[in-house]
Amino acid sequence: MKVYLFSGLGADERLFQKLKPVPGYEYVPLPYVHPGNSEALADYAALLVEAYRFETPCIFGGVSIGGMIAQEIAQIVRPEKLLLISTLQFRSELPGVFKLGDNKFTKSLLSKPLLDAAASLGDKFTVKSKEGRKLFYDMLRDSEADFMKFGFGVVLGWQPPKAQVPVIRIHGNKDRVFPLSRIKECIKIKGGNHFMVYEKGEEIGEILRGEL
Repeated sequence: MKVYLFSGLGADERLFQKLKPVPGYEYVPLPYVHPGNSEALADYAALLVEAYRFETPCIFGGVSIGGMIAQEIAQIVRPEKLLLISTLQFRSELPGVFKLGDNKFTKSLLSKPLLDAAASLGDKFTVKSKEGRKLFYDMLRDSEADFMKFGFGVVLGWQPPKAQVPVIRIHGNKDRVFPLSRIKECIKIKGGNHFMVYEKGEEIGEILRGEL
């Protein structure tokens, strides 16, 4: 069965390269398409469904904004399960500082250089391997400006849909983007940060082997 995966904002398919395989399942990391006229994640999910003819049965999953997009796609194409890594499932889990940015003035200031700078600043407070940090900056450099601006803007006002299928949630106790203290229920990864799908891909793969 295919597991369609979506990366976080400023990242791409390379994020999943260390995710340990699970027998009987095929990881299919997908690149994002241009957001076009999308005004919300639900609009963008419809674009992805049109762009990618998903084979069913399947599983949708993702990291950070990718997990949010997976939840929206699941409202259109019903998967067997949802795999949510380092992401949100409920509005109450969104840190207050993000909610403060949910206004037209803040969104009007968004630009790729500003978002790149914010991501770089946040990276200073995240423990990564030398290899992981290089990948982080390589992906950030290659990220598309239009999608970066769109993605950050829609996350601020996102209203999560109710999941209609079983959910596997995996979250790190060192995640400083979406702190574990706000997450309702999940499988906890000790020492896992917001980049853990790469840094702890072996451990996460072992968990998936049991959960899938």
